[in-house]
Amino acid sequence: MPKTVTRVVILLLVLLAAAGWLLARQDAAGWRWLVNGGWHTTARMGKLNTEEQRWATIAWRYFENNSQAGSGLVNGEDKRPVASLWQMGDVLIALTAARQLNLIDDAAFDQRLTLLLGTLNQMPLTPAKLPNLLYNTQTVKMVGYGNTPQVIGWSSRDIARLLMALRIVAAFHPEYSEYLERTLLRWDFCRLVDDKGQLYSGQMQDKKLITRAEGRLGDSEYSAAGFGLWGFANQQSLRPPAQHVIINGLALDIDARDPRTTWTPSAITTTPYALSGIEYGWELPGADRDVINLLRQRASNVYRVQEMRWEKEKILTARSDFSISAPPWHVNDTIFANGYAWNTLSDEGKWVPRLAQVSTRAVFGLWTLWDTPFTDALMKMTRLQNDPARGWFEGRVEATGSYNRAITLSTNAMVLEALFFKSNMGPLLRHGEISAQSYFRRQLDDPFTAPQRCFPVVASTADAAD
Repeated sequence: MPKTVTRVVILLLVLLAAAGWLLARQDAAGWRWLVNGGWHTTARMGKLNTEEQRWATIAWRYFENNSQAGSGLVNGEDKRPVASLWQMGDVLIALTAARQLNLIDDAAFDQRLTLLLGTLNQMPLTPAKLPNLLYNTQTVKMVGYGNTPQVIGWSSRDIARLLMALRIVAAFHPEYSEYLERTLLRWDFCRLVDDKGQLYSGQMQDKKLITRAEGRLGDSEYSAAGFGLWGFANQQSLRPPAQHVIINGLALDIDARDPRTTWTPSAITTTPYALSGIEYGWELPGADRDVINLLRQRASNVYRVQEMRWEKEKILTARSDFSISAPPWHVNDTIFANGYAWNTLSDEGKWVPRLAQVSTRAVFGLWTLWDTPFTDALMKMTRLQNDPARGWFEGRVEATGSYNRAITLSTNAMVLEALFFKSNMGPLLRHGEISAQSYFRRQLDDPFTAPQRCFPVVASTADAAD
């Protein structure tokens, strides 16, 4: 046999053996992800080391300190008994992470989740039959920003976060699925999402309810994923209008709509892209391959432009929104916003560059998804910015190097979620819409008994099985 042919045969045998070995490893979650999505093999995956386990323990301390024994809710900020629907979603994911990382046992998990499920299935709703923007974590009353009783409206973005979290809990603990799914069946989706998948927020103004289209590029796709997992239309939210901005020669996509008409600034931040990667590997439910590839590219550019700033200007950069313990209380720290790169804005749109910071939640999101010298440098500077008895700080101020010592639920939840991703060997969700055999789908299956509140239209159980 000629040497060339022999080499080809040997090569084919080696490749077949390697393929067989990979298939034999299909029981390993990380290998499933790498084989099926080898486009992203730079993520950190594997068992937590001693230091990483300590990071998780510190993050969980926040939840131990701020959980309300009567409701199961967790304060959105340290010792402040107010939480949003987004933060309730954070709690569900953090609780699942805590169990998977062996920070708590089955009994503690069951006790905490049972209490929280009881609250979610009984908490008061707005007159539109949707959850309020904010709740008091002790009384579970609807409140305004001053923590006084008030109906202030709802956010589809926050609701999408909770929808995503309910699915993640069910994926790891399917025995609770019925009770997780019952949460939605009390709500009325008619003012929240239309048949094209456009999402809407509601706001009370002068005792009148004003609804507006909600969702900017980045946040919009993440919200679309949350709704798509439950079978709701999401095409409109999957494809928000976009345009390019150039930073350091790199073209990044930003929402093309005028902030003066949408009431929401056009901005690029790390968080929605990091969460999309951690939770579902950027494989958006209901999206075609072009949209999925586009979101992957956008996430890669969000990472790359921050890395480039470090390489070119030696400025450690990890941008996200964050809280501080003094006015303006909440800051939108961006890669690009309102026409400028590295723009730092208050919620009122005021320029506050002195408050720019390296965000802890952004660092953990970037670090777990990209194993590079840049994220190593970010984590080396971030790994100590915590109080072991209270949790992780919001970040480190860019201009001074001092800590932003505010401690919040969302940042500590992100720490746990990022470490959960690493331990899980990849994204937390690896399948599409909710099963046709689920309690939720069964309730929608019969048109005579299904709730008439704009839930997804589904095929019969028999048809779905076929």
